[in-house]
Amino acid sequence: MKFPTVKVCGNTDPEIIKLCIELGASLIGFIINYPKSPRSISVDKLKKLTSNIPKNVKKVAVMVNPTINDVKEVSSYCDIIQLHGDEDNKFIDIIKKLTNLEVIKVIKIIKKNDLETMQNYPSANEILLDTPAMGQSGEAFNFDLLKDIEHNKYFLAGKIDINNVKTALEYTDKIDVNSGLETEKGIKDPKKIKDFFTKVRSNEN
Repeated sequence: MKFPTVKVCGNTDPEIIKLCIELGASLIGFIINYPKSPRSISVDKLKKLTSNIPKNVKKVAVMVNPTINDVKEVSSYCDIIQLHGDEDNKFIDIIKKLTNLEVIKVIKIIKKNDLETMQNYPSANEILLDTPAMGQSGEAFNFDLLKDIEHNKYFLAGKIDINNVKTALEYTDKIDVNSGLETEKGIKDPKKIKDFFTKVRSNEN
C-alpha cells in the first residue's frame, strides 16, 4: 500500500508547515478570511506562508462562500481552492474558466443520504467529506455512514487524529487533518504531528 495522500489544514506557522512537508504531507491548507476559525489568516499572510513551499506540495486555500474576486486573489499563491460553503457546480465551472485552480468541494455529512449529494459537483477535482462544524465543535466523523458507499476517491476530514486515522484509511487513502494535530485551538503540536505521521506510515504495509 502506498503512502496515503495527507492534507494538513489550518496552517499559520512556517516551522510547522516545514515539518509536515518533511514527514510526508502532500497538501498544505490555509483557512482564508474566516473569522469564526482561530486558524484564519489574511491573504497577505497566505502570500508569506506559501513563498517557501516546494512546487511538488500543493497549496490549498480554504474559503467559505467566496466571491470570484476572492478566488482570483488567492489563485496567485495557491494551486487548489477548497470550497466550504454553499457553492454550486456552476460556481466551480466559473473558477475553472477564470483561474488555473483545481477545486475541492466540501460536503458536510450528517446522515447517510447526504452522501448522495457527491454527484452534484461533477466539475470538482476532489470531494471532501466532513462533519458539519468545520472543525469548530471537535466532532469526529461517523465512519459507519461510509460502509456501503461505492465511490471511495474522496478526502475524509472531521477530527481525524492518531486514534482514528487507521479506521479512516479503511475507507479512503486521502486524509485531511487539522484539529487532531493541535494542543489548543489553532496551535499545532510538533510531537502530535510526528506521532500522527508515524501512525500513518505504519499503515503502509
